[in-house]
Amino acid sequence: MKTAVKIFFCIAFFFFTVMYTAAQNRYALVIGNGNYTSIEKLANPVNDATDVAAKLKGLGYQVDLKTNVKNADMGRAVSDYIQRLAVNRNNEGFFWYAGHGVQIEGENYLLPVDVESTDDVSVKYSSYPVNRLIESFERTAQNKVNVVVLDACRNNPFRNMPGRSRSLSRGLNVMQHLPPDLFVIYSTTAGDVAADGAAGKRNSPFTEAFIRNIESNDDLSIVIRNITRETLRLTDNKQRPYQEGSIISMDYYSLNPRKTGPNTPPVVQEDATVYYKRGTELLNSKDNQGAIREFTRAININPNYMEAYWSRGAVYEWIKEYDQALADFTAALRLNPNNHVIIRNIGNYYNFTGDYERAIMNYNDAIRINPDYAIAYSARSSAYLNLKDYDKAISDADTAIRLDSKNFHAYAYRGTAYRSKGNNTQALSDLNESVKINSDFAWAYYQRAQVYRAQGRNDLADADMATYNRLNKN
Repeated sequence: MKTAVKIFFCIAFFFFTVMYTAAQNRYALVIGNGNYTSIEKLANPVNDATDVAAKLKGLGYQVDLKTNVKNADMGRAVSDYIQRLAVNRNNEGFFWYAGHGVQIEGENYLLPVDVESTDDVSVKYSSYPVNRLIESFERTAQNKVNVVVLDACRNNPFRNMPGRSRSLSRGLNVMQHLPPDLFVIYSTTAGDVAADGAAGKRNSPFTEAFIRNIESNDDLSIVIRNITRETLRLTDNKQRPYQEGSIISMDYYSLNPRKTGPNTPPVVQEDATVYYKRGTELLNSKDNQGAIREFTRAININPNYMEAYWSRGAVYEWIKEYDQALADFTAALRLNPNNHVIIRNIGNYYNFTGDYERAIMNYNDAIRINPDYAIAYSARSSAYLNLKDYDKAISDADTAIRLDSKNFHAYAYRGTAYRSKGNNTQALSDLNESVKINSDFAWAYYQRAQVYRAQGRNDLADADMATYNRLNKN
């Protein structure tokens, strides 16, 4: 039976299985594969692995460095590594992989240098499954802390594989059912291509950023954020790492932890609510990045702070960093599974990213929990509008307005639906009401300009477009 293969391009993961520990030993397995025999070679993974291994040794890890590893050797190396971790439950582990990787039927595989590339089945059975590594941590090693970094391929190594059923494409399907306390970071947004490194550069941009930050004493979550910023800088904002999950079992974890001793000042227990309130104040003053910083500090102190996840997600949504917003809303929903507001926010993510049917499913859930939630009806109206189901869009807008007569979004969506149905008179009435309620709602001016244009009232259309452009700049 033929299987479907999808390539994931330079997607890097950090898997942080974290529990409070006083570590006995720190072990690292670092693999870099570049000299492939049957698929395209990669220039930087061996350099990346070598340089990361050197940094880890400096941090006190016992490092096993493997380069250009064959299939059988990769399996043995991982098995030996897992057995070392299993000796003591307090052991810390770090796993790094750089090289080609593929997704086959929803499961991710690391490619040894002797991977068979005859067809998709041969690829699957001559590669190392990531799920096996994760299961080995859970069932065999059972140690307290594991960090796993997978820096996968930068291109499609199977572009010329014959056969129509193989459905090769870039991107990674997000893994499901991860163990608790698992933090994931991707070297680029899912589905995007990450840079392998400019000509003459020793490392990939992501690895270069990682190496520059690995010696920091900061909490791992802060280090990851710095790696993200550095990667963006190195790639002229073309490559933005994406992260999901959170560390919830300890207040502080670092690859290079701060030293403690008799002269170390006592740790003062911080109050997460102080940072949350500060973040809210910064948000009210339109300092979005400052608000994100303070909400993050609140979460680091209290990993179960639902309101902080939700608030940070709302900021990310506002600045259109939708993947980050979804990660935070998902974390908040885990802490409060029946919160209709969070469910509506998740619906917004799918609406903004074009998955309108899935957006409607989330809006349905929010309305089921709270049938009087006007914002969910207006949001669902916009999703129906995007699907060009104008009658349903009008019906939901009617309900939203009945529940909240000041819902300017609902008036605008209903007006747009009427305009699309050719009823410019009703459209103009609704759009006028929308801008009357909120004179800063740019989208309503844009839609009203289209109505004026259709009526031949070009001077009014031009005035509304000028207002729309002015508001959009702000």
